[in-house]
Amino acid sequence: PRAPQTGAVVTWVNHATFLVQLPSMTVLIDPVYSERASPLSWTGPKRVHAPGVPWEKLPKIDVVLVSHNHYDHLDIDTLANLEKRDRPLFFVPRGDKKLLSDTGITQVEEYTWWE
Repeated sequence: PRAPQTGAVVTWVNHATFLVQLPSMTVLIDPVYSERASPLSWTGPKRVHAPGVPWEKLPKIDVVLVSHNHYDHLDIDTLANLEKRDRPLFFVPRGDKKLLSDTGITQVEEYTWWE
């Protein structure tokens, strides 16, 4: 997918992951690139389909939005890899900043419902 000159391009990546490309920024929503939706790499629900946008084809991500902290929406390994690769700003629900900070993610803002 390519960023638009005007408007927005929204690409469904898989499950709850969406790539939103705007002229001024790129947003990734609920990114999950791990093989399993689990805190353990060897157990838990396994991915059925590969992501529609492979990791190596993802553009630079400016903002990551995490809707809630279920394992199929908050994949800490993917978030840590995004931090290393792009250092985006992360928006997370109230109470999840510590979880990301403990992983070494530095630019995290917490919000409650409707903020």
